[in-house]
Amino acid sequence: MKKLRYLFIFLIWGTTCFSQDHEKLPAKPWEEIVEMKSTLNNTLEKWEIDICVRLEGNYTKSDSIAIGNILKKLDALTETISIQFSTSENPNFIIKFSDTNVYEEPGKHHVLNSRLSSINGNGYSNGELYIYKIDKTDLEIRKTLESRIARSLVGSGFTYVRAREIRNSIFNPFSDFSNENIPLNDEDKAIIREVYRKGFKERLVKAEIQFKESVIKKIEDAKISSRDTSLWWVKNPVAVIFLPALIFVLLGLFFINKIYQSVSVKIKKDWLQFGIVAVIALLFVDIIIVFCISFYDFLTISDDSDYTHIYRRNSLSSTTLLLAILFPFLYLFRFIELKIQKTVKNLLAKTGLIFLSTGFLPFGCLSILFFILKNELNYQQDYLALSQIFLLLMAIASLRALIGYFIFKERHLIIENETKLANLRELKAKAELKSLQSQINPHFLYNSLNSIASLAPVDAQKTQQMAHSLSDLFKYSINRKDKKTSTVHDEVEMVKTYLDIEKIRFGERLQFTVTVDKDLENHEIPLFLIQPLVENAVKHGISRNEGIGKIDLQIAKEQNEIKISVSDNGPDFPEGLLSGHGLQTVFDLLRLTYGDKATLNWTNTPEKMIIITIPETL
Repeated sequence: MKKLRYLFIFLIWGTTCFSQDHEKLPAKPWEEIVEMKSTLNNTLEKWEIDICVRLEGNYTKSDSIAIGNILKKLDALTETISIQFSTSENPNFIIKFSDTNVYEEPGKHHVLNSRLSSINGNGYSNGELYIYKIDKTDLEIRKTLESRIARSLVGSGFTYVRAREIRNSIFNPFSDFSNENIPLNDEDKAIIREVYRKGFKERLVKAEIQFKESVIKKIEDAKISSRDTSLWWVKNPVAVIFLPALIFVLLGLFFINKIYQSVSVKIKKDWLQFGIVAVIALLFVDIIIVFCISFYDFLTISDDSDYTHIYRRNSLSSTTLLLAILFPFLYLFRFIELKIQKTVKNLLAKTGLIFLSTGFLPFGCLSILFFILKNELNYQQDYLALSQIFLLLMAIASLRALIGYFIFKERHLIIENETKLANLRELKAKAELKSLQSQINPHFLYNSLNSIASLAPVDAQKTQQMAHSLSDLFKYSINRKDKKTSTVHDEVEMVKTYLDIEKIRFGERLQFTVTVDKDLENHEIPLFLIQPLVENAVKHGISRNEGIGKIDLQIAKEQNEIKISVSDNGPDFPEGLLSGHGLQTVFDLLRLTYGDKATLNWTNTPEKMIIITIPETL
């Protein structure tokens, strides 16, 4: 029973709250108040403290009595403040009578002028009303006093285009309508009464929810009707703006991409690159936003309105300020995303974090700003705006996370394929290297056996010596079967053994010298790199020389490179050296081992020489 009782109380309380939230306000005067608050470049202001009036200057007793009656009439309309003559020395509303107008322009006469100021934007705190007795009778002036003093109570007015309905109201724009002599009508009194009733701010929020859409539609319809409605772009301004805006966006993306390419070449610091590109991108965004707002107003606001400028200065300043505030947050988002990409490996986790950083992080920053400024905001209306921003950010974050998921997946597949290709390339290189090394041994064996066969009938001792040397060479090769590299010392010793074999064959016709830098003897180089060079010198140089043949092998270090040169005094190299002299294997060996960091060159002058240059490290 107790539970049912609590449930009943809860339902009654909830129904009461629901009915309060859905309270229907009367169209008059709330539609007018909402319209006044929606007026371009104008906010609805009112006095938040009592108004204490004092008269100054050249006024008469009749003026004082007339103003006193007006103040009593207005005081009856304002529930939250009082309006009366000041009994203290510190009034906050002064009415000054003067025979001259210090503010007037040449040739113009102003009957009244006013100046009001507010407390930190939270309502009027003091004001002055100037009454200039220039070419006006006292009766004419008194006719304007009521509307002017009443007009000082509420700061705002109807829009220019809507005011062209010729409303008989003090809140019509003064610059376009001579409404200073009209009496204070019942509609104007109702507006002042509602503005100064208790709970005005709360009811204004409800009124905006209830009437804003219809009021804005009326204002937009009035804008269109004030122009030539036969022109289709007046009826469809968005359609006119869309194509130029799209062109601006595409041009912006093109120039930003070009600028990024130029910046990435000249500036190597990633964060500085990002900052420059971000500033340029924000400038393009600012231009596009200002263009869309200004062009829309230019198409929709009436031709004789004061707001038909080619661009909106207030939009330029406000969007520039907003984007300047946004700039440091771009660095924050960039930092978070880089951390996510480097530290998170799981695809779904990475996508989820991108969603959170795009949606919840900006919303969190906006929420903090909202609660800092909550004393100056309109709760229900701004909570509604905050919820709409939340939904917009969630939609953007969802779209970005979806795109990011496919991008991350594509990158993962690319990296995976590149890893597989790299492994295949490595296996291929190893196979090619083994193939090259296996090609060297049969080629050398073929030449050596030919030499032994040619010596066997002539000199048995030299044949035996040559066979033993050939055995030592094969022992060197067999012991390094699974190796890719050898020391310079071992390679040179193998070359000396080879030359000893050839010297048995050629006798005194073959002479050779070997010069090696001592610091390089233990340096690792590819296996069988030098022997083919020396073999080439013997086969295509010494064997074709009828006199004494000389071969010189030099290995030296030059800066961070190792230079290996083999020279002989045989015939010059012909055209097409590699294809004709069996050095393609050496060239391929260099390519597989060092890539494009090694070179192979040959010269005929000043001496015939083959030169290999390799980096000091593999």
